[in-house]
Amino acid sequence: MISSYADIRTVRAKKVGMGFVNRSSKTSSNIFYGWKLLALISFMGSLNNAFFSKGSALFLLPVETSLGLSRATSSLIFSLARSEGAVEGPIVGYLVDRFGSKKMMVIGTVLAGIGFVIFALAPNVWMFAVAYLVFIAVGATMGFQHAIAATVNMWFSKYRVRALAIQEASGNLGSMLLIPLIGLLIAYFSWRWAAALAATSYFFVILPLSAFVKSSPESVGLLPDGADPEELNKIRNAQQQGLSSSASRTLSYYDNPDFSLREALLTPTYWFLLVGTMFRQIAKAPIQVHIVAILHWKGLDVATASLIFAFWLGMNVPSKLFFGFIGDKVPKQVSLGGGMVLYAVSMLVLIYGASLWMFLLAAFLGGLAEGITPINWGAIGDYFGRSYFATLRGIINLSHSWALVGLPWAAGWWFDRHDSYFMIIWVSFASALLSGIFYVLMRRPKAPRRLEETRL
Repeated sequence: MISSYADIRTVRAKKVGMGFVNRSSKTSSNIFYGWKLLALISFMGSLNNAFFSKGSALFLLPVETSLGLSRATSSLIFSLARSEGAVEGPIVGYLVDRFGSKKMMVIGTVLAGIGFVIFALAPNVWMFAVAYLVFIAVGATMGFQHAIAATVNMWFSKYRVRALAIQEASGNLGSMLLIPLIGLLIAYFSWRWAAALAATSYFFVILPLSAFVKSSPESVGLLPDGADPEELNKIRNAQQQGLSSSASRTLSYYDNPDFSLREALLTPTYWFLLVGTMFRQIAKAPIQVHIVAILHWKGLDVATASLIFAFWLGMNVPSKLFFGFIGDKVPKQVSLGGGMVLYAVSMLVLIYGASLWMFLLAAFLGGLAEGITPINWGAIGDYFGRSYFATLRGIINLSHSWALVGLPWAAGWWFDRHDSYFMIIWVSFASALLSGIFYVLMRRPKAPRRLEETRL
């Protein structure tokens, strides 16, 4: 038998190994603690998402005016902060896998909190840059982008994609609720007060809540998804007599092979996933930044274009919940490839569209395609196990870090010289199709030889 948990490194066996678990997987309230934990980290992540990931758009103009910066300078700092998480991904991912997501979450929260204190008091561009690039970006990325995803991956197997989808959707929903409040605070008081509120949230809300975070279910005597260890043992013992399709599927969630980092990197599947994700970001990055400008170029006024962009973003919540529901049931390559076909079609509609309804259709399809993000990351855990999830995720993030900064700039450069976005949209269309092709080429990797030798 191949066990993804029995073969994990000895130093982490007591935390991760299924063989050490003997207690019931349910809490006294009969609700799996993982769902409570998911609600907790989703709330924590929504605060970080509002202040860091989405908040930069609110801070851009007032910070620029207050510190006397050019648009290029302020945009560069905020863009570098957003892309920094991808660049440092492999290192932070390794630290999360090595020391556990909870420790990295605490460290990241403290760094981000300190950063927002410095940001609130920043008298010039240099302190602004130090605050945002050295403290806020590093802390927010370490504590939330990587650590939260790794926590979800550890606590869920059968419902991994569904849990990732709920976490990401709640983060977007939280931002939709908090962003207007932050905007009002900036408008009626100052961006410095908003930065101070962010620091307060990190230190006095997120940090205390992190005490309730557990890096893995095994650390508190549970199994992923709240699985019953006795039931799993009965299924394992009955393997020689043959299993029903339902029993085989149940066992597959918990006895999948757990790859080492080297073993995962040697599989074609990982590189298909990496290249597919890279082309997906190439397709998305310039459109996300320039979509309002593109719609204005197509003939809409800025206000209407902004509303369509808001509709596109609003689709993130239902689309992620939809794909989260099917992501654990449908093969990953099918759902990922299908999502990129939807995105490619949205680009065609954007190219040839000439009416408000066509642009709304493009936004609907593009927003629906965004729902595959949890499946993208869930595939890592599904194919390669739990031990090196954050490291493998970080390497994939690094592969497209250049696109997050370079392609929006290139799109602007092209428009300045050609007064057209046609080429940019066609590149996004082609990249979406290439992404879908690489996703479809993925196959579940064979178990490493060392694990094959343990098969009964």
